[in-house]
Amino acid sequence: MGSHKKITKINKYFFKSTKTAIKKNKSVKDKKIAQLKFRLTSSLIDKLAKKQIIHKNKANRLKRKIQIYINKLP
Repeated sequence: MGSHKKITKINKYFFKSTKTAIKKNKSVKDKKIAQLKFRLTSSLIDKLAKKQIIHKNKANRLKRKIQIYINKLP
């Protein structure tokens, strides 16, 4: 029982930190910096999908939304 609770806490931590990375990526106004941050954020999202914390389609949707935001930057 105890190990399941620990795994859940770890997964929650990864999910929260990824959400924070997504918010930080969307707050950047410079296109080059946003593209560099996107690599890190994309990697974090892929890790969540690989560990099955989120579905792979949700991961792709999140990455696509960030990419659309970056493409609209001047």
